[in-house]
Amino acid sequence: ADLEDALAAMRTAAGRPAADHVEADLAFHHALLRAARNELMARMATAIEAGLRLRDQFVHATLTSESTDKHAEVLLAVRRQRPKAAETAMRALIERSIADVDLAKKVHTHPR
Repeated sequence: ADLEDALAAMRTAAGRPAADHVEADLAFHHALLRAARNELMARMATAIEAGLRLRDQFVHATLTSESTDKHAEVLLAVRRQRPKAAETAMRALIERSIADVDLAKKVHTHPR
């Protein structure tokens, strides 16, 4: 239910200030960590949150429908208890995040 609420907040955040997007994204990731019921992962929540906040501050990106759809894929895989599908969807999110940071670095290093 927490994952569904967070995903709904991500969709609601469309067109709102970037801070709203960041909070909705963080809520999703916190809910995912709690759902994993893995103490080590739960303890990493602070580090993960710091990384997400820093990335979002650096990238200045808002959540796109593509990002929200990828988060929905994670939720669906968790709901269906399909760990490989959840991993694949999370890896896609991470790869997109890396690409966003790489692009932001290029823009900040070589302004037009």
